[in-house]
Amino acid sequence: MSIRHSIYSLACVAVVSLILSGCSGTDAWKHVDVSATPVTLHIQRFEQDFYHMDTADLSASEMKMRAKYGAFYDDYVTGIMNFGRPANRLDTAGHDPHIDILAFMRNPADRNLYDTVEKQYADFSDVEKELTKAVKHYKYYFPGQPAITTVYTFISEFGNGAITYGDTTLGLGLDMYLGQYYVYYESVQFPEFMKRKLSREYIVPNAMEVLYSLHYDQTAYNAERPLIEAMISEGKKFYFMECMMPDAPDSLLIGYTAEQADWCRKSEGSIWKYFNEKDLLYKVNYMEQKRYTSDGPTTAGMPPESPGRVGSWVGWQIVRRFMKNNRGKVSLEELMTKYSAKQILAEADYKPK
Repeated sequence: MSIRHSIYSLACVAVVSLILSGCSGTDAWKHVDVSATPVTLHIQRFEQDFYHMDTADLSASEMKMRAKYGAFYDDYVTGIMNFGRPANRLDTAGHDPHIDILAFMRNPADRNLYDTVEKQYADFSDVEKELTKAVKHYKYYFPGQPAITTVYTFISEFGNGAITYGDTTLGLGLDMYLGQYYVYYESVQFPEFMKRKLSREYIVPNAMEVLYSLHYDQTAYNAERPLIEAMISEGKKFYFMECMMPDAPDSLLIGYTAEQADWCRKSEGSIWKYFNEKDLLYKVNYMEQKRYTSDGPTTAGMPPESPGRVGSWVGWQIVRRFMKNNRGKVSLEELMTKYSAKQILAEADYKPK
């Protein structure tokens, strides 16, 4: 078993008290009845067990950790934390991961990080409640698919936020959700647009994003397909997240401020006109895909007040229009597996003003 998908991996940098949006008539379709859907999440605080290992006898403590967490313990040590790994590929000398584990546990900065996590997440019930609701929605829409049953929380030293581990386990790096003003985020040099999203309310959206990637893994960037396909691929992801979290505002799902989300809504016609007039939609260019679907402080070519990944936002609106036009005829699972970007665009009849 291995770590399948993650949010906020340092190698590829990209909830939970939700701001509830009212159940308006146009959004009524999202509010399905999941009350009878049985879900019990087993929350295991890996970081607490890890920090309470007996440093005088790590081998015995590791046996207990492996008995409780299985292969995840060793994957955490060597895969997430890189303990015991050589500094470079040319270094062939053996390294004892116990040395790195002890250094980590005794480092004052890392101890402060652990203490901060334990203080902020002493009560995890709100996160558990929202995660449970989201998983209930997943089981409602995908009854034949394996669902999350177990949640491991851990500290990754700012390496991972949300990850999937196998088909039924979710991992949450709580040190990635300590609030945008957490003092050590500055030293790690996270960009400002990202720091704003390193907070508690983004745990569940990030979890649903990696759940989508686990099952559908439709990476936006592909050098062999046009921009519009990348946009609609991203649109499917956000539509999936919307179905898992029907009470969440758009801004939370896509990571915008309320003002940025409002700018997109008011500028929708102009944005679509821009893509058409610049002849971008069918351009097969990897960099164009990244420019318009990657997260960032703004979108290149757009006004400075625009948010990042405006192309992804447009793709989301296209998918929404397609599903509205096919309400009752196309299920969420069919959207994910049976409909191409070309079909979705044709049937969406997307003509924003």
